[in-house]
Amino acid sequence: MARIASITFALALASAVAAQNDKVRPGPWPTAAKIPPGWVVHNTKNYHVQSEVGIEKAKRLGDHMEVMNIVYRKMFKPDKDGAKQQTIKLMKDEATYHAYGGPQGSAAYYMRSAREMVCYDSGRWSDEEPAKAPTTGAETPAQRRRRQMERLLESKMDLLGTAAHEGWHQYFDWYVGSPVELPSWIDEGMGDYFYAASPLRGKDQKKGAVELGRLNFERLPIVIAARRQDALAPIDKFLLMLQNEYYANPGLYYAEGWALCQFMLHGANGKYAKLIPNYVRTIRSDSNWKVVTDKVFKGIDMAAMHQEFLAFCDTMKAGLPDPFADDEGEKPAGEGGEAGGTPTPTPQPGGAGTGTGGG
Repeated sequence: MARIASITFALALASAVAAQNDKVRPGPWPTAAKIPPGWVVHNTKNYHVQSEVGIEKAKRLGDHMEVMNIVYRKMFKPDKDGAKQQTIKLMKDEATYHAYGGPQGSAAYYMRSAREMVCYDSGRWSDEEPAKAPTTGAETPAQRRRRQMERLLESKMDLLGTAAHEGWHQYFDWYVGSPVELPSWIDEGMGDYFYAASPLRGKDQKKGAVELGRLNFERLPIVIAARRQDALAPIDKFLLMLQNEYYANPGLYYAEGWALCQFMLHGANGKYAKLIPNYVRTIRSDSNWKVVTDKVFKGIDMAAMHQEFLAFCDTMKAGLPDPFADDEGEKPAGEGGEAGGTPTPTPQPGGAGTGTGGG
C-alpha cells in the first residue's frame, strides 16, 4: 500500500507541475497580465529575466548576464547596435525545468524557436562565497581531503555558469541573425569556456567584471584521463567532426572541445588567440563551416599544433594540487582556478549527459 501511495503521489505531483507549466508561455511577457502566478519579471538592458524564485535572484542572474554580454561582444564584435531583449526563464527546481521541456542530463538550454534560455535554480551560485564548515581546531589532512573530494563530486551545476554557457548560444543566434550551423567543438567548447567565467569579488565586484580563462573543473578530470590514455582526437580530425559523432561520446568530446578553446585563447603564447574570433566572424558571411575551417586554419601545421595542444593539457594537469598530498607539500592551483581534486575518471562512453549547460 505504501508503494502504491507513493506512486500515486508522484503522479499527482507530476500532473500538478505539468498543469502549472501550461500557464508558462515561451518567449517574453511584455505586460503584467502575461506573467503567470508565482513569477516575477526583471528587465535589464539586454535581458528579460522571468523568475520563479523571486526578484533578488532574477537581479543577480540579470547582472551576471549583462557582464557576460559585454564579454561576448568584446570577443565577437557585432556590426549592429543594440539588441532586442533576450528572454531568460529561471525555474524553481529541476522537476519544473524538465516538465517545461528541459533535456535530461542538462541544467539549462537555449530554445532557438522561442529565442529564450531556460534554466533552474540549482542552489549553487558562483557569486556566493563558499560556506565554511565550523571547525573546532586545525583541519587535519584527512578532513581536508574529504572536503576536497566532496567539492569535486558535487553534482549541482553552477547556475551562473550554465546561464553563461547557454547565453553564448543565445548571443551567437542574435549575432549571426539567421540559422547557421556552428561546429560542436567551438559551439560547446566556448560554452564551457564561458561557464568557468568567475565574477570578481572585493574591489572589482562593483565593476561587474569576470575573470576569464579559469579552469573548468567539470571538464578537466576527463581531459587529464584522456591525455593519460592518448584518447584526445587529433586536432585536424576534431575540427571536422560531425555533430552526431561529437554527441556519441559527449563526456570525452565536450571536455576536449573546452580544452581546445582554452588552448587557442590562452596557450602557445597567444599564437592562436585570433582563430576563434576569426572563425565566428567568418561563418556569418559563409555558413559552410567546412569551407570556413579550411580558410581560417589555412597555413597552420596541424600536427605541430596538436603537439602544442597536448603540452598545454599537461600544464593544466600540473597546475592542480594533489588532494591526497600533505598540506606542506601542496602547491597552489594553476591558472585562474580554485584548488580542486585530481581523480581521473576514464573518458565517458557514448550516452553520458553533457553536464555543464545543456547544449
